[in-house]
This record gives sequence, C-alpha cells and structure tokens, in this order.
Amino acid sequence: MRRPSTLAIAGEVVSIEGAWVERAQRDQAGDRIILGFAVAVLLAVAGAAAYVSYHHFYGLAIALGERHDMAILYPAMSDGVIVMASLVMVYCSRRRLRVPVLAWVALALGGAVTLAANVAHGWSGGLGSRLVSALAPLAFAGAYELLMWIVRNTRQPSIETLAEDHMCQPAQTLVEVERVMPVLPTDRYEAARLTYIESLSEGNHRVGRRPLMSRWGLEQREAQEIIAEVEKERAHAIEAKSVEVADSESVVPPLGGPRSTGTSAA
Repeated sequence: MRRPSTLAIAGEVVSIEGAWVERAQRDQAGDRIILGFAVAVLLAVAGAAAYVSYHHFYGLAIALGERHDMAILYPAMSDGVIVMASLVMVYCSRRRLRVPVLAWVALALGGAVTLAANVAHGWSGGLGSRLVSALAPLAFAGAYELLMWIVRNTRQPSIETLAEDHMCQPAQTLVEVERVMPVLPTDRYEAARLTYIESLSEGNHRVGRRPLMSRWGLEQREAQEIIAEVEKERAHAIEAKSVEVADSESVVPPLGGPRSTGTSAA
C-alpha cells in the first residue's frame, strides 16, 4: 500500500487550516452584523422609552407644583442612577471584580422611583392609562440592561488567537542546558593549584615548578608541595578507576559461556 508523502500531508493540513480560518472569519462577520442590528434596535427602544418616561416624570413634577428648572432635574437624577449603576456592573464584569451591593441597591431604587413616577402620572386616567405609563420605564430598563449585557459579554477573539489554539500548531519544547561555571580561586595557592591541574589536561603543556613560582609568587617548597599533592590525587583517582573497571569486568560473564578445563570421561 502506497503511503502519502510528507508534502502531501502538509498540503492537506494547510488546506484544512485555511478552510477553518475562513469559516471563523465568516462566523465573525455574521456575529458583527447581528450585534450591530441588536445594538441599533436596543438604542432606539431605550431612547424612545427614556423620552416618554422623562416627559411623564416632568409632567408629574409640574403637576405637584415644582418649578420648571427643578422639574427638569428629577427625571435626570432617577434615570442617571440607573445608568450609573449599570456602568459600574459593566466595569466590574470586565475587570473580573465583584459587583458592590450599592450598585444593585441603586439600580433597584432608581427603577422603582422611575416606575412609580410614571404610574402616578397616569393614575387619574384609570387602569389603561396606568399600564401605558408603566410601559415606558419598563421598556427603558429592559432595553438598557440588555445593551449592557451585550457590552459585558462582547469579547471577539482574533483570527490569530483562534489559529494558535488549533491542534495543528507546533508544540513548545523545553530544553535544559547545562552551563559549566568556572571555579574562582580564593588565594594564590589555590590559583597555582588550578593552573597546574588545567595544564595536565589533554592538549595543554604541563607547567613546571618554576613557572608556578614566577607567576604566583610562590617559594620552591610551596610549588613542590602543590605539585606533589595534585599528583597524589591523580594517582588515587586512576587507581580507583582501574579497580572499578576490574570489578565490572569480573561481573560480566564471557560470551562463550563457562569453559570446562577438565577432560570428559570416556
């Protein structure tokens, strides 16, 4: 059975990703159109309801004997409390904060005052007039809260973000890198010792007693002691390594199995 080549598989993956991104773009375009119509309708309903509710509240204030300039401010204060409480809720939602109790209280009181004022304005006209007057504040509150809900929950992910979450994206690999930190000598004796050990490495020229004395200001006895100590440590290390190798060889059995040294009986 013939298997598809790597280039063919890569081409199929790219085509699938392209179709997936194109579909995501179409979905986002449709969402934006729906969102635009919803916002336009809600703004129109909220504006009309606010206009009717404002005039009902203003007429009630005038009927109760308030001055013209004072009557203008009453509906503005009531509806302003509703708007401010809703904006605080939107801010808390976008910042992942807990909505304060005062915001809920202000929203409830503002809606109750506006509803009561509108009902009181149509109270004298009977039940029908009261219901018609109550429609404006209810429509304003409902439309405005729906608009705030859209604002709170509108988080459109970009195409780049969606592509990063796709399963065909390469995975990140963590690589641990070891770094060799140089050993810093604490005094001139340690520096001379490290210099001599480094000179014993493969490819380096072995340093003698006199270079150590002239470079690090040592006496002849001190240089000889450093060389003798390093040579002694090297000898111990070589001896320990040879013992380990011998032990490992004694544990491993020969490939041909045990050999018989005696002669078999006829």
